[in-house]
Amino acid sequence: MEITSFILGVLTIIGVALAILVVVGMVKIGKQKDQITELWNGLNNNHSNADQWVRTLEDQMCRNMDDIRREYTSYIDSRIDKLQSKKEVNLK
Repeated sequence: MEITSFILGVLTIIGVALAILVVVGMVKIGKQKDQITELWNGLNNNHSNADQWVRTLEDQMCRNMDDIRREYTSYIDSRIDKLQSKKEVNLK
C-alpha cells in the first residue's frame, strides 16, 4: 500500500508539473503570436511608406527632367534664332 501511495504521489506531482508547463507554453505562444502580428503590421506599414516615398521621388524626378528639358529646349531655340538672324544679316 505504501508503494502504491508513493507512486500515486509521484504521478500527481508529474501531472501537475506537466500541466504547469503546458500553461506556461501556451502563454509564451500567445505572446509570440502577438509579437509576430505586430512585426507584420510594422513591415506592411514600412512597405507602404517606402512605396509612397518611391512614388514621390519618381514624380519629383519627372518634374525635374521636364524642367531641364524645357530649359535646354529654350536655350537651343534661342541659339538657333540668333544663328538665323546672324545668317540673315550676313546675307543682306
